[in-house]
Amino acid sequence: MNKTKEKIFNAAIDIFSKKGFYKATMDEIAEKAGVAKGTLYYHFKSKDEILEFLIMEGLSLLRNQIIDNINILKNSIEKLREIIIVQSNFLCKYKDFVLILLSQLWGKEEIQSSFREKIYDYLKIIEDIIDEGIKEKLIVKCDKKLVSSVFFGMISSLVIFQLRNNDIIDPEYIADNVIKYTFNGIHYRD
Repeated sequence: MNKTKEKIFNAAIDIFSKKGFYKATMDEIAEKAGVAKGTLYYHFKSKDEILEFLIMEGLSLLRNQIIDNINILKNSIEKLREIIIVQSNFLCKYKDFVLILLSQLWGKEEIQSSFREKIYDYLKIIEDIIDEGIKEKLIVKCDKKLVSSVFFGMISSLVIFQLRNNDIIDPEYIADNVIKYTFNGIHYRD
């Protein structure tokens, strides 16, 4: 992403998260980004285009970082743990982006449908790792779509909850515990 688009990306995240998408204006985004209104309109014709760019770019950043990090790991459990760490760090770094993303997922408009498709692309990475784990006999046969959604939702909810409470977030601690409880359960054993 070029420097101008990066400024707009960060400004739009800030404005949308504080005012909401519908109350935000192109003028406010241009001012916050420190760019002329004409420059903003050169890159984006509307707020809808900015929102689409934010979500597509943000999810691409997350996806690419995960792919880079997991390619060097040996097994599915290490990869799932790394996904938790990367997603937790990403959510901390771009917490306002995540709030915008989650708020825009559930509508019926075409753009929201395309956002869901991007999320499904991300979930497919997790599904493939679960499938790999099943083949390695490290993970039992399961509903991969359900489990991948649980991982995404669990990590997102956990980190957002901690951020809202101003808790200190330790992605390694989160990853270790999620993996531990996922594979050992929470039921009592003698």
